[in-house]
Amino acid sequence: MAEEKVSARKKGLHGWRAAVAVFGCGSLAAFGVFGVLVLVVSTFFNATSSGIEASAETGGGPAEQIGEARSSLAAEEMNVCDDNLDPLTTISTTRMDSGEDYVDTETGGEPGIEGASRVVRDNCLWTITPSGGSTPWDFEFQYDAIIDVERGGSAEELASTVFEERRAGLSEGVADVETEGSADFGQKSYSVYGSGEQGQSVYLLVVQAKSAVYVIRFEDQVEGSVAAVPENTFRTEARKITNFLGHGFEYWIPE
Repeated sequence: MAEEKVSARKKGLHGWRAAVAVFGCGSLAAFGVFGVLVLVVSTFFNATSSGIEASAETGGGPAEQIGEARSSLAAEEMNVCDDNLDPLTTISTTRMDSGEDYVDTETGGEPGIEGASRVVRDNCLWTITPSGGSTPWDFEFQYDAIIDVERGGSAEELASTVFEERRAGLSEGVADVETEGSADFGQKSYSVYGSGEQGQSVYLLVVQAKSAVYVIRFEDQVEGSVAAVPENTFRTEARKITNFLGHGFEYWIPE
């Protein structure tokens, strides 16, 4: 009977009586939890406020922070090999070329693409050490970015024409083609995999990103090669590059 009365009393704790019971039994724990919640909320609002203030001070609006496309491009402002590929930390590379192939026709040179009035292009060469401890490869990167077109033209349509030209001749860079076909990189892409004249593994990929077309060529170095490089190994490194460059070209090329 005594136990039944105690249970009944506990079940009957409501309103201020329940509050007093909680306070008496666990006031320190309750205040501890409340203090943690206050600290978390305060930290969140302080961080948010600081972030807004930092953006206001630096002038970096949302468009700059998320890499939204710009409305114009100053002469020689876009240099993909120097500004995008060199700092890319997801791949391990050593630059091998002198950087002398860079061209922005805003300051000199001919576009070389019918209907284009301004083109930025480059051809760069690295040694790349792929993830997984494989032997180094030669990595060649070439791009043409159509910035301005003649009146009535479309930069992306011109780039699509350039893409088809590059795609048609892509297999010429591989002595023995094992596989080729459409790939899943960028807006449009096409790859060829096989071996070179000395038996080294070779992988080529042409990609269109906005009004830019670029070609990646991976070639296993003959002197260090002990076995054929699987196509998927090449594709893994190519995806790191194309994922990054997709955002890069979206930002660099004006609307």
